[in-house]
Amino acid sequence: MLLKKANKITVAPYSALAEIYDFVMNHVDYRRWAYYVALVAQKHSDHLKSIVDFSCGTGSFCLQLKQLGYEVSGCDSSVEMIRIARQKLDAPIWCADMRHVATQNSPDLVVSLYDSMNYLPDDFSWLQCLKNACSILKSKGLFIFDISTLHNSINVFKKYVEKENSEKVAYLRKSHFDKNLQLQINYFEIRYKRSPEIIFCETHKQRIRKVQEIQEMIRQTDFELVGCYSGFSLQPGSEESERVHFVLKK
Repeated sequence: MLLKKANKITVAPYSALAEIYDFVMNHVDYRRWAYYVALVAQKHSDHLKSIVDFSCGTGSFCLQLKQLGYEVSGCDSSVEMIRIARQKLDAPIWCADMRHVATQNSPDLVVSLYDSMNYLPDDFSWLQCLKNACSILKSKGLFIFDISTLHNSINVFKKYVEKENSEKVAYLRKSHFDKNLQLQINYFEIRYKRSPEIIFCETHKQRIRKVQEIQEMIRQTDFELVGCYSGFSLQPGSEESERVHFVLKK
């Protein structure tokens, strides 16, 4: 076992993980993702200047957008993640649930990426988030978000195990998909070298939905679905995609 002979403490998602989130996600090409979102947004909008990230995490994606010249602000429901984002990003960053975000100025674009929408537990939460995004956007503004699909959970994360060890931390990640509950469950054990007697345990649950289910919920809002793309392409998204980006227009 990676982690032994220590007291296990259960903590809320991202409370212990936040400090090493960038290390855990160092395989993600945020610059490529920022270019892709900008490309898709420009395809569906004549004007794109200001962007709000509803689930900014540690701010890596916002940083790339800012470097592309956009006016960026971000929020996240995790205080710990926001604390790190503020250290790396000179921009408005605050703590807020994506279902209840308020802004002083209406942005041209709202984004929520890297499975963040999958964390919404039920239809009511989805509709709250969609309607909130619509309410703060400018007229003809866009909401771009992605989801991790059933195909991804069933075929890629069926029995996924990851272990990493650095000078500062060791962690174990186990992932599995509960088909009956439609839940992708990611379990972390994190042990910081500065306090080796403690193992922090986090369980992350994502509700995995069919593309068609999401399209049906969008129809219950004032948004128009103008794009549904597979992965980082402009090809149509489907149930066979591992990731789908949705583009909604107010």
